Amino acid sequence: MDLKIKDLAQLLVKSEKEVLKLVKDKDIPHQIIQDRVVFNKDKIIEWALGRNIPLNISGNAHFEEYQIKSLLPLLTKQSFFYDCTFTEELYIEQMTRLASFDKSVDRDVIVQLLKSREQLMSTAIGHGISLPHPRIPLVIGRDKPLIHFFFPAAFLNLNALDGKPVHTLILIISQTTKQHLSLLAHLSYLLSKKEIRQALKTRQPYTEILSLIKSSERPLQQ
Repeated sequence: MDLKIKDLAQLLVKSEKEVLKLVKDKDIPHQIIQDRVVFNKDKIIEWALGRNIPLNISGNAHFEEYQIKSLLPLLTKQSFFYDCTFTEELYIEQMTRLASFDKSVDRDVIVQLLKSREQLMSTAIGHGISLPHPRIPLVIGRDKPLIHFFFPAAFLNLNALDGKPVHTLILIISQTTKQHLSLLAHLSYLLSKKEIRQALKTRQPYTEILSLIKSSERPLQQ
């Protein structure tokens, strides 16, 4: 798929002037077709991956970075998916298909970036939990990062660090690198709590999980 300059500016969260400078300096893959500058989307994604550049794959031209102080404003009933029919070969596609993205979001790009991250190293961190996330930040048409909890009907062998099968997948899509690191640190703290890990493993109702998150976050907010 070919992109025009205005499309690329939105995808890279840059101005058209900045994109033209990249073209002029030959710092970005492009072609000249009938005096028009065009960009191949797949090549641009590979280029962005190599430079850790965030991508805006929504229809929104602008966004404001959400500051993470608590997970609770990010989570609703729709953030939890129970009894998911996942397979070890296709769980990324199956998970992405279920996720609540805006219609304008290119799910194929998300699948591509999630798979690219898993090829580097498994995101299964141990204790039956995996934290799949794209290799680079993504803007997906919302004013907050996305967190979804998926509970596969059958545990998955995803080459976890401790060798244990995965019972919970927590999909994370952040808007910026800074936000992603903050979100990972916040999640790591919560997942260090045995009661939260047990609630996830035993597939407790989302209301119970939210209650445990709230009580665990309280010391952080004091």
